[in-house]
Amino acid sequence: MRTTTDLAVSVSWLLMPLMSYLLWAGFVVAWWAAGAGVGTINLTLVVSGLGIVGLAASAAASYVVFTLVNRLNMHSSRTRALFWNTISELESRIGTVGQSALLPLSSAQEGFHRLSRGEHERSAVLWALLASVPIIGWIFLLAALWYLSRDMAKHNRLEELVLEDVDRTMKGAGLQGVSVKHAPIGSRDVLGIAVVVVSLVELLSVFLLGLAGCLTLIYLTVGAFSLVWLDLSMRDPIPHFVFHSQFEPEILRSLPDASAKAGAVRVE
Repeated sequence: MRTTTDLAVSVSWLLMPLMSYLLWAGFVVAWWAAGAGVGTINLTLVVSGLGIVGLAASAAASYVVFTLVNRLNMHSSRTRALFWNTISELESRIGTVGQSALLPLSSAQEGFHRLSRGEHERSAVLWALLASVPIIGWIFLLAALWYLSRDMAKHNRLEELVLEDVDRTMKGAGLQGVSVKHAPIGSRDVLGIAVVVVSLVELLSVFLLGLAGCLTLIYLTVGAFSLVWLDLSMRDPIPHFVFHSQFEPEILRSLPDASAKAGAVRVE
């Protein structure tokens, strides 16, 4: 199950959105040249060809967006199932072992409820469709990446609190604890703010470059930032997934029933 929910997306997938970015940039240039009357017949064919290939590239790029959003949804859902069954199993064990672990157990339950309330599943299909819209889809892609990075950072932070309490509870119940050395994940808010600020500044270029030049400049900027952010979104969660591969077997050894139930949960 973890191999599906904690999928390591290859950086080579970045080639699909990169191709879409370059094709639509070429489409805009060719369309502008055709409108200006530069080799009208030949450029019209070029524009048509670039448009068709660009749509195919956008569809491929949108699949990358779908994969990243869906990966976080599935990982978060499986993590909640694991924690829920772990806490339930610990609660039943503490009833027969003693009361020394009640305080950390109560804290773990409270942390789990914060985790459950704090996570919101994003529609992978919706964001993929929005990102596939030619040219302006890059704005939606940027928004999707911003939400994705913030959600992953929040999940990592809330999960750490729950796991620390689970570790204390397990030790209080006479069981072997689990690793709690988390790999911090940044929300990349600075990158998002930088894109917005740069784009707003570039709007002023309309007085020098005209509307077409201004929009082209913004497209190039948003696209470039989005490609960098896509790369980060692919790689940022990997240490977190590696951490899961370390502590989940530890829970399995101490609480096999909890891990078995969590692994049986089907994540859509």
